[in-house]
Amino acid sequence: MGNETVEVKPWIVRLILIVGGLFGAHRLYLKQVPEAFVFFSTLGVVLIGWLYDSFMFKYEVNAYNKLIKQSDDNKEKEKWKSVVSEKSPKPILPVFRNGKLQLAQSRFVEFSFTRFLYSVLYGSYIGLATWLACTVTFGWTDINLIPFICVVALGITAGIYIIGQCGEQSRELSYIWLASFSSMFIMVRLAQTTVFRAIFLTAIVSTVIGNRSAKIKRRRHTWKHFLFWSSLFMMLVCVILLGCSRKVADKQVTATRPGTFRETTSVGSLLRDRVFDPKKVHSFFEGNPIIEYHSKSDSKSKPPTKNHKNVSFWQQVWSGELFDELTGAAHLTKIDWIELTTTFIVDVLRAEARVIDKSSTVEPFKWALWRNYLIHRFSLDPLTSDDRLRAECKKWQKEQKSKRGNEEKDYKILAAKQGCSTFQS
Repeated sequence: MGNETVEVKPWIVRLILIVGGLFGAHRLYLKQVPEAFVFFSTLGVVLIGWLYDSFMFKYEVNAYNKLIKQSDDNKEKEKWKSVVSEKSPKPILPVFRNGKLQLAQSRFVEFSFTRFLYSVLYGSYIGLATWLACTVTFGWTDINLIPFICVVALGITAGIYIIGQCGEQSRELSYIWLASFSSMFIMVRLAQTTVFRAIFLTAIVSTVIGNRSAKIKRRRHTWKHFLFWSSLFMMLVCVILLGCSRKVADKQVTATRPGTFRETTSVGSLLRDRVFDPKKVHSFFEGNPIIEYHSKSDSKSKPPTKNHKNVSFWQQVWSGELFDELTGAAHLTKIDWIELTTTFIVDVLRAEARVIDKSSTVEPFKWALWRNYLIHRFSLDPLTSDDRLRAECKKWQKEQKSKRGNEEKDYKILAAKQGCSTFQS
């Protein structure tokens, strides 16, 4: 009996689950390679799958051991069948089910709504990640381009194909790819829908078409498949991180001091100097100068932004405006998450300079967090100035004095009060 037929012990799976369960190590140990990759690419399906497996892993172990016993029994039966067939061979008759001819190594798979939902969600997830990588890193904001459609359709195809290989099933890759590309082309070029709608509807159509080729067929996936898929996914993540860091690092920061002395640098240069030449960063923020932000594209004319105050979160998701905001594509001109990240980095560096100058005793990280909280609390622009934020704090404090209420139980009021106190200190 080889290593492949050795039964696994539950305590070993439990140990692997605790150590590397978020990355699918326990699934990989049970030779569930597609499931392991899904865990790896979703961080244990956002911790929910990891918690589920922590309670239900014994059933997976029992199923794996049962499968090993069945494989051993089948090997013995095949030996006896080969001996009998040599003595009295019989013709192999075709097998039909519901009037359809079945292949020798597969049979038709019944529909599962849960599996259908997983396939649509995971396909949309990989498709959105691919689209985000293209827009943030390469600046492809025009989704009508054929290469853009091909890349996004390829991401959707990969996600649906991986889910299709789970649970001892298989799907035809060609079916899924043709459905993804044709659906994406129709949604974008002909129907002219938004990006999110196109990706979501394409995932549904591709899953339906892919299920037409579903077979119960245990494929021999190995750790090499897991390594290959994981390498591609990490490349995708690195491309997204590269694009995000580039957008933040290219942001320009101008420090204005009394006497109209202005000095401009980039966030990337500040971070580099913070590591290799901290004195240069301190001299840039010395004297508590007025900070202004701008980028190379600020001088270009841009259409006005839309107001989302009366629009719910899910309406922004379905209309695609939320994802346009994440990538800076289409009609939106500002990317809030980039501006918030930029201001947070600069605020930490400013607070460090203030501590060195002994003009403040507040921890830099704490001061930057409270300042960003106040920006969110008062619904201000992420690049707002300190004077504007102080004015909002004073205005809010006056309003609270005129109001009567139990502030001890209102955590929002307590947080805003603490934030204003920390920011103004």
